[in-house]
Amino acid sequence: MKRLMPLLICMLFIFSCASAAQEHSLKKLPDADFSVNIPDGWWKPEYTSKYLLTKDGPYLQYVLIQQRPLNKPFRNTKKKIRMGMLPQEAAGIIIDELASDRYLMNFSVIENAPATVDGHAGFKILFVYKDKKESQFKTLYYGFISGNFFFNLRYSAAARHYFDKDIDDFEKIVSSFQRIND
Repeated sequence: MKRLMPLLICMLFIFSCASAAQEHSLKKLPDADFSVNIPDGWWKPEYTSKYLLTKDGPYLQYVLIQQRPLNKPFRNTKKKIRMGMLPQEAAGIIIDELASDRYLMNFSVIENAPATVDGHAGFKILFVYKDKKESQFKTLYYGFISGNFFFNLRYSAAARHYFDKDIDDFEKIVSSFQRIND
């Protein structure tokens, strides 16, 4: 029995670590002026206060939903989205901002098209980029103006496998998006 005790303690430790790693939650999502249906298996990393969801870890794929006040300048270009701006004008500002981001290397737009989210005229941008480790990512970015805010829903994933694997879940999230205080 004495010889089995270290093995039992080790096994207990391994199982408790594994079960703790599986405890993914949506309890700490920030309050927002919107609602979405989140597909099974998606969760929020605890280390961020943003509305960020992932399924297999944020370095493999994530969904980020943001509500940004109009007239707040973007970090890289200092450009602003204004009320009354056409969706394609707003898309141009977003593309300029992304192209100016030093963390998005080899940035390339694949598609820039009109889109509708929750009845709001907007745009969608499909683009690819590489990170500093030369890993390639693909992102589908929806954006629209509503009231005094610019909303965006973004799905980014490793281009090789994860993007295609979970794009349907992201489209379900976009389809379920609703402004609460519109």
